Amino acid sequence: MPGKISLGVRRRSYMAPRIPHHLAIVVLVLLSGCDDEGTSTSNNTNNTSNVNNTNNVAQPALVLAFGEDLPPRVRTRLTSLLAPYAPSAAPVVLGSADTPPVLGTGSRVLGFGDHPLCDDLTGPSQRPQLAPEGYLLRTGLTTQGVPIACAGGSPSEDPGPFEPLGAVFGAYRLLERLGFAFMHPLEPLSPPQLAFPETLEEFSAPRWALRGLHLHTMHPVEMTHVLNGWGPGGTDDASGFEAMLPEWESVLEWSLANGQNTVQWVLLEAPEWMEFSRSEARRERLARLVGIAHEWGLRVGVDAPIALEQQNAFRLIPVTGGTLAEELTQLTDSLDWLMGAGFDFIATETGTSEFTHPDPARMVAWMDTMAAHLDEVHGVFALIKVHCSTGQTAEGYADPRTGEDININFLPHHADPRMGIMPHTVEFYAFNDPAPTYGNTDFMYMFDFLAYEAGRRRVVWYPETAYWVSFDVDVPLFLPVYGHRRLSDLRRIAGAENANLMGTGALERMDGQLIFSSGWEWGYWLNDVITARGAWDPHIEADDDTAFRRALLPLTSLFGDASGTLADLIVDTAMAQKALLIEGLIDGVPPDTIEQRNGQAYLQGVETWDDVSDLAASLPVTAASMTQPDRLGLVDMRTGAGNYSQEVEPLLAAMVSTFGALSLRWDDFAQQVPAHLEPLYRDLAVGAKVLYLRALQIHGLYDYVDAYWDDPLHLDETLQAWRTERLGQAREALDEALLEVGDLESSYRTEPDRIAGWGENPTAYRFAYLWTVRTLFYWWRDEGKAVDAPSNPCYLNIIDPARVSGSGSVETLQDVFGAMPSLGSSEGCLNPPTEEPTYPQDDLRARP
Repeated sequence: MPGKISLGVRRRSYMAPRIPHHLAIVVLVLLSGCDDEGTSTSNNTNNTSNVNNTNNVAQPALVLAFGEDLPPRVRTRLTSLLAPYAPSAAPVVLGSADTPPVLGTGSRVLGFGDHPLCDDLTGPSQRPQLAPEGYLLRTGLTTQGVPIACAGGSPSEDPGPFEPLGAVFGAYRLLERLGFAFMHPLEPLSPPQLAFPETLEEFSAPRWALRGLHLHTMHPVEMTHVLNGWGPGGTDDASGFEAMLPEWESVLEWSLANGQNTVQWVLLEAPEWMEFSRSEARRERLARLVGIAHEWGLRVGVDAPIALEQQNAFRLIPVTGGTLAEELTQLTDSLDWLMGAGFDFIATETGTSEFTHPDPARMVAWMDTMAAHLDEVHGVFALIKVHCSTGQTAEGYADPRTGEDININFLPHHADPRMGIMPHTVEFYAFNDPAPTYGNTDFMYMFDFLAYEAGRRRVVWYPETAYWVSFDVDVPLFLPVYGHRRLSDLRRIAGAENANLMGTGALERMDGQLIFSSGWEWGYWLNDVITARGAWDPHIEADDDTAFRRALLPLTSLFGDASGTLADLIVDTAMAQKALLIEGLIDGVPPDTIEQRNGQAYLQGVETWDDVSDLAASLPVTAASMTQPDRLGLVDMRTGAGNYSQEVEPLLAAMVSTFGALSLRWDDFAQQVPAHLEPLYRDLAVGAKVLYLRALQIHGLYDYVDAYWDDPLHLDETLQAWRTERLGQAREALDEALLEVGDLESSYRTEPDRIAGWGENPTAYRFAYLWTVRTLFYWWRDEGKAVDAPSNPCYLNIIDPARVSGSGSVETLQDVFGAMPSLGSSEGCLNPPTEEPTYPQDDLRARP
């Protein structure tokens, strides 16, 4: 059973490690394992030489020296990665007790962890004040005069059952200095040859104690099947589950390479597979996942909502509505079942949905029982998500800062202090950005709550690097602005900590960050890399531009002399997106209001339930709110709504011009891309092109619809020819985007049908997270709206409201159709297709 983990202890400052005067720091010019042309001379990736049969052979060798503070699984992986670069048949692998062999000219030694060969470089005596989980890298010479590069590190502050992670973080940082890259979690990249640094003196320690990756498996993303105990063929596919475990290990390796010490995911269940949901077979599979993560040295958590009625949530209280005692028994029984898999913490959510909640007193009782039971019975901690929905308060529970009834999402303030919190914002908006979503204007109130609670309980920041549901990666929109805004948030938090503005005591800090990650293709791995590493170091000492450029270095530095050009491209793209998509600036001038005047509202997708929420927002009988920015609707324009020409068209034109120019720059950069980095570049360059094509399509569709009222009887042939031309340009953009999508899909890092196909999976959705990309569903729906002007929001619905959003969405639908009978039938909203739809729909291209 895992021991209790303390993450609330504050970091002490650290000093530069001591440099021994007798140590020669050398210039390492020759490349280990390479011939005169710099090419690896061995293709053997599996065999390693045992030191005992090489002691008397003075030949060039690559020596790998491992300390005992590296987990065995990490040692095995490092050996596998480095074996191809050995100049002989295999590298020489040394344990701490092994005697080094006699090495020939051209040999190189790599030391990982506290091995005797590294004592004078990175051993414990050289890092007396290095903070927990920090690392130290140095180069030097062995007693034989052989160049050596070492990576050592400090243990965790409270490691519990975990390996000392500082050595692991140092090991992966040394791999990066040698040319390896860990950008996409499912595709680590090896260099053509090892790039030994001329000199190396590097030390670093993380700012925050908990740094983790939350895989949002409520969405049908890459890891959803395996992390729910499924194989690709379903719950009975045990062999398929086993076959996907290497992908899990790749994600774990990515986490360590990017400075993370924690992984977590959402557990699901559904009536169709309830027999498996709480079975011993499933728990054994979960325990297998947890055990593998522990072997890599990572802390593992699971997210199990208490009573959430949406998205196939695994509910800690499966049946609500009985007595409180009955509900608490269900709660503790569910927790005990989960802990049988060996999890190190459990996270949960408040309410019955994002917009509904039961009696606040009952919610507090649930939270108190959960926190106490996990602490007292299992010795682990609990966390609860603090959502950013609006319009709900907890009657009788005061906000201590105002004396008024507290925001229902802030109710954990009144819970047992052992219940930690995860303040959460959505989409790419930073705290201080205009954020017209979920009923908000911005998210500064969430920052204020995070700061207020710091020191009172465990506080873990929980931002998004992808939202998915019709907003970003599933359109697809390439949005490096996510990374920029996530870094901005971390810098704001760190600045407040440094200024002593957090909590109630001196030098209070939050405890860390969990990244809400929802898919990695289409360049979204970059958002995760920036955000993950920002929790290690948010570069608080630099200005905003310099900090972002430093955050990009793990990627841009791989491109050598072209690194500056690539950094400029990413920075310019992100800043253009901030200006146009978030702020709605035109030539630097902000709009009078951000509502319907920001670029994101037009480039994002719009599906049935966005339209239903938009209609419901005007009704007094429903509590629904828009979950993404509102736009001037294509169908609404047919009734004369809005001032498109003056307020919206200039913004759409600016996006076409700006994103088109950026796409050309991405194309030009292709000549500077090393062959082994082509997969990373293609993600970004194709993403930039499709972003431009989406802007082109939307501009054409809106122009086509806007001109309708200029000639409703179709008497002006010149105007009608122009409308036809604009619609044609929009259609050409869609058709070209389909070709780009199909081409990039062949480069997805896992089976394309699993992440871009139609069919059952553990989630509440009948399709995988990139199915709407494969089909360009949102593009076709917009074209259909422009051409056919369907007034019924159920048009092309693909969502089952009861499964995805619970009973509340059905009630909202009834409110909308009851108040607006002219909409017609709601049948299409309630019964989405079970078979995969095809496009263009309804012979759309035959019209007009």
